[in-house]
Amino acid sequence: MEYFKRLAGVVDDVLLQRFHCASLPTRAVDIITEDLTGKTVIVTGPTSGIGITTARALTKRGARVILACRTTSKGEALVDDWTRESEVLKTKAPDCRVMRLDLDSLESVKSFARTFRATEKRLDVLINNAGIFDMSGAYVTSKDGREQHLQSNFLAPVLLTMELLEELKKTGLQTGDARVVFVSSKLHELCGGLRLDDMDFKRHRYGAQAAYASSKLAEVMFVRALDARLKSKAPGTRAMSLHPGNIVTGVVRTLPKFVQVLYKLIMSRILLTPDQGARCSLFCATRREAIDGEVIGPYFTSACERRTPSHQALDDAASEELWKYTLSELGLEDPL
Repeated sequence: MEYFKRLAGVVDDVLLQRFHCASLPTRAVDIITEDLTGKTVIVTGPTSGIGITTARALTKRGARVILACRTTSKGEALVDDWTRESEVLKTKAPDCRVMRLDLDSLESVKSFARTFRATEKRLDVLINNAGIFDMSGAYVTSKDGREQHLQSNFLAPVLLTMELLEELKKTGLQTGDARVVFVSSKLHELCGGLRLDDMDFKRHRYGAQAAYASSKLAEVMFVRALDARLKSKAPGTRAMSLHPGNIVTGVVRTLPKFVQVLYKLIMSRILLTPDQGARCSLFCATRREAIDGEVIGPYFTSACERRTPSHQALDDAASEELWKYTLSELGLEDPL
């Protein structure tokens, strides 16, 4: 019964999200209300979906944006387009850097972090935007042998966060405002709890939705454990998670072509555009309201409203177990 209640909430979110978000600006860039000149922001997955709008909006407000992408040629093409646009409009050229990051490889994550630490002076915001939802249902493993949703949506973004945590803490100490933003999903509510003894779904029945929901619940729970530590031991640095909304993206690219066409024809009337879907990421990355208050690991909806995640996500004991499990799986010492 509890599952069906959660499912009904997800359905409501899909069908009525445009109504819930009616008060927000139409353009994602208008969510940002201050000049970001001097700030450095990393956006993972910046060459598709809401990642493009997220990165572009940040550049328009003056931020130095690191485009962390698997295919650097796509990132470079975007920067070229944005530069030409600025020349035509006679506006300031975007301050961007394209760096390779493949979440399918933990070594790639470490290499990215090493290069960033050696060449960049500060880090104000890390937006863990990249992720996958393989709707084909196939069981696929990463280059490291982990179930693909677990690695790309959770383990790799956490590793990136931990590898760059000192840079975030330094900026937070200097400016009083550094942030880690995890783009999660309302579908985390469909996971009844994490199985730390089988996060890769090797012993339990596998399903793409179950694996995706599990990875997204893990994000929300880890953020709570991280933010609790940051609030007490790293003043000025915060962590939060969000549900960007249900968006017309390439998530169905693994399905037959006719299904993809039907999806776009029907769902485009219901779902948010990538530009609309980027609003909450930008709100969490830039607005003061996102870090005000005493809530640990705040979670935001597509309407940019702070909400309570699933009760599984609020289990502090389980979050602590996940914290220990994750650091152990990644071979990390506890930095906090």
